Amino acid sequence: MEYDPREMVRTKFVWVAAGALVLACVAAVVARALLPSGPAAPDFTLTDQNGQPYSLAAQRGHGIALFFGYAHCPDVCPTTLAALARAKRKLGAAAANFDVVLVTVDPQRDTPAVLKRYVHLFDPSFTGLTGTEKQLEPVYDAYHVYHEIDPGKGSANGYVVAHSSAVQFISPGGRLRGTGDWSDSPDELATLMQQAQS
Repeated sequence: MEYDPREMVRTKFVWVAAGALVLACVAAVVARALLPSGPAAPDFTLTDQNGQPYSLAAQRGHGIALFFGYAHCPDVCPTTLAALARAKRKLGAAAANFDVVLVTVDPQRDTPAVLKRYVHLFDPSFTGLTGTEKQLEPVYDAYHVYHEIDPGKGSANGYVVAHSSAVQFISPGGRLRGTGDWSDSPDELATLMQQAQS
């Protein structure tokens, strides 16, 4: 067989290119495993529906759907929480490691006892959080939550609170992984839950 230096160069080039491709793939997998995905979810400590301190940082290992609303809400909040309850059930066994957390935008009325009754209407595993206005305002700011009492739109329950309706999805590692909305279907919310856990 006749020696062809050009063929040898070609073969060497193919092997080097293949090796580089394999290394790039390995590096991408390692980077995905080691590097966090999304910005860190701002930490906070509030009071849960049992009157106990609740720290977001202490929830590592669980995915979280974080929603801001209130127990006297006539429409957006019950619609959202009902959809989140159905979405969580779609996770099957993985639901045990996923929490739905409601932070009140109405601390004057939403005591721990009120929140406990309210969130349990949708799912006994849901968490309701409240606090003083001084404790809550930095949380609203950190998550860009709009909230404003609208006394002109009173109802049988008194005043209403206009508020943003986004649902923030947080990974078990404490990173922001996506945003949903009150108009999302349970299937769409379940997909966001699964993505947050991945």
